[in-house]
Amino acid sequence: MWQVPLISSVQLFLQGLEILRSHSTCRTFPGDEAWPKEDVWNAFNVSVDGRLIKTIPVGSPCHDPHYNDEACKYVKNNWHQTEMHITHPSSIMDAVFLNKSCDPFTPRESPCYIGSYVQYAVNVSEPNHVVKTIDFARKHNIRFVVKNTGHDYMGRSTGAGAISVWMHHLKDQDWFDSYSSPGYNGPALKAQAGVQGAEVNAEATKHGHMIVAGECPSVGFAGGYIQGGGHSILSSVLGLAADHTLAFEVITTTGEFVTASPTENQDLYWALSGGGGGTYGIVWSVTVKAHPDIPMAKAQLVFNSDGISRDTYWKAITAYQKIIPSILDTGSFLNSYYSVKVFQMAPLIGPNVSAETLSSLLVPWLDTLDSLGINYTYSLTQHATYVDTVSGSDNVPIMGYQLGGRILPRSLFQTEKGFSNFMSTVRGTVDAGAGIWDMSIRPSLEAAGYPNNSVHPEWRSAQKMNNVLLWFNDDDPLEHIWDDQERITVVFEEPLKQLSAGGGAYANEANPFAPDWKNAFYGEYYDRLLSIKDKWDPDQLLYGAIAVGGDRWEEMEDGRLCGTTYLK
Repeated sequence: MWQVPLISSVQLFLQGLEILRSHSTCRTFPGDEAWPKEDVWNAFNVSVDGRLIKTIPVGSPCHDPHYNDEACKYVKNNWHQTEMHITHPSSIMDAVFLNKSCDPFTPRESPCYIGSYVQYAVNVSEPNHVVKTIDFARKHNIRFVVKNTGHDYMGRSTGAGAISVWMHHLKDQDWFDSYSSPGYNGPALKAQAGVQGAEVNAEATKHGHMIVAGECPSVGFAGGYIQGGGHSILSSVLGLAADHTLAFEVITTTGEFVTASPTENQDLYWALSGGGGGTYGIVWSVTVKAHPDIPMAKAQLVFNSDGISRDTYWKAITAYQKIIPSILDTGSFLNSYYSVKVFQMAPLIGPNVSAETLSSLLVPWLDTLDSLGINYTYSLTQHATYVDTVSGSDNVPIMGYQLGGRILPRSLFQTEKGFSNFMSTVRGTVDAGAGIWDMSIRPSLEAAGYPNNSVHPEWRSAQKMNNVLLWFNDDDPLEHIWDDQERITVVFEEPLKQLSAGGGAYANEANPFAPDWKNAFYGEYYDRLLSIKDKWDPDQLLYGAIAVGGDRWEEMEDGRLCGTTYLK
C-alpha cells in the first residue's frame, strides 16, 4: 500500500496547523508573518521614551556563541538568589516556567533560546508607558504580561512570545497621618506597584506604624501578593493584607486610569482585594490601612532525625502540632518545615505577646522533646517593633522545588479522628520523600474587621496552610521535574483535599496545575469574579493559567497562546 512519506505528513500537518492558527484566536508569535518587523519595534520604542528592552536571557553567558566563564559562574552561583531575577527585566524566580529556556545548567553548546521568556519588556516609569504597551499588544495581537519582581510560583510573570510591562522601578510611597474615607479614618500608606515588602515596612516604621505585609522582604506588595489575599505574621490578629486595602489606582486594558475603592468602581475594588492578580487591570498603586506598631516575641527551634527512631521523630512533631491551637489563641503566627531529615520552627512570632508568655506556651512541647532525648537548638527573643522582629528575614528563593497544598480548617484539628488523619497524611507524605511547609494562622473575619472582599472564604475558618514540596536539582531533566509535579497533583495533594473536604488553596503559593483550580483558588466567588473580569478586560488581554478566565486560553507546545472553546 502506498503511504505518504513521514516528512511529507509532518509538513502537511504543520501547514494545516499554521492555516488553522491564522484563522483562530491564537496570539501572534515570533516567526509569524504578522510579527512586528524591527522598524515597528523601533517606532514603538520611541513612543515609550526609549524604555523598550529586548530580552537577553540571564543564562546567556553560559552558552555559545556568547559564552563567558566568569559571567556564567556568577549566574550559576546566584541562580537561587532573588536579587538577580528582581533586577533583570525579564527573568523570573521559578525556573519551572522557563522550561529550560537558555538554562545556565544545560550544556554550553546547547542553543540559548528565548523560549518561555518574554520577547520584550518596557521599563515603566509613567502610566502612559503601560497604556502604549497595551495598545501595541492589542494592535499586533501579542501576548501581554505584567512583571514586578518575578517572585511567582504560578508562572504569571512570563510568557512565550509576549511583551511585558516591568513595574519594578515604581517606588513612590505616600504616608497619610489621617486618611479619610466613608469607611475608614486613620493612618494609611500608598505604595506604587514596584514597592516591595521591606520598603513598605521601612516607610511605616518611620511613622511608628506597621503594615500587614508578607514575611519575605523582596515580594512585591501591590501586585499578586495583596491581590491574591496576602498572608502575614500579623494575620491572626489583623487578617490578610487584602483585608486592609483602601483604594487602588488601576490602568485598565482599555487605557483608562481609574480609582477602585469602596465608593468608586466598587466591583473592581472588590475583585482586586483578594480575587487574584494579573487579570482585571494593571495596578499602579495601592493604599492600605496602617496600624500602631507593637512589640513582638519570636521563637525558633530546629532538630534533626539523626540518632533517633522514626517513631520518636514523629512523636516530637505530633507534640508540636498539639500546642498550635493554644498558640494561635494568642494571635500568633507559626511557620515550620519538616522532612525526613530535619524539623524547623522558623519562626513562631507573637504580635503583642511577651517572650515569657510565648515561652510558657512552648513548655509542654519542650518537655516532650527533652523526655524523648532529642537534641535541639532553641532561641527566644523580644522585639520592640514589627520591623525589628522581621529584620534579617531571608528572601526566600522559589527555585528548585515543586509545590502543592491546601488550606486546612480549624475543625479538622478539633476531633481526635481529624487530628489523627492529619498526622498520618503528613507522615506518609514525608516518608515518601516530600517536604512539608506548614504555616499556621487564623485570618478570621473577626480578626480582619469583617471586610467585604473576594478573599477565599476558606481562609476565614483556617488553622493552617499545609504545602507539599518536592525538590529537584538545577540540572535535572524536564521529564523528572514534570514527573514530580504529577506526583504532587495525584499522590500528595489528593489526601490534603480529602482532609479539607475539597477546601481551598492560597492562589499565590499552591499547585499551579491543580485540576480543580477554580474552586481551590476562588471558591464560590469565581463566577462573580469572571463577570468583573469581562467588564474590565473585555478583550481578554490579561492572562494567567490559573487566573480568573485562564481556561479561555491554552499554551501550545511552543508556548504560543491560543483561545479555547471557552473564549467568547
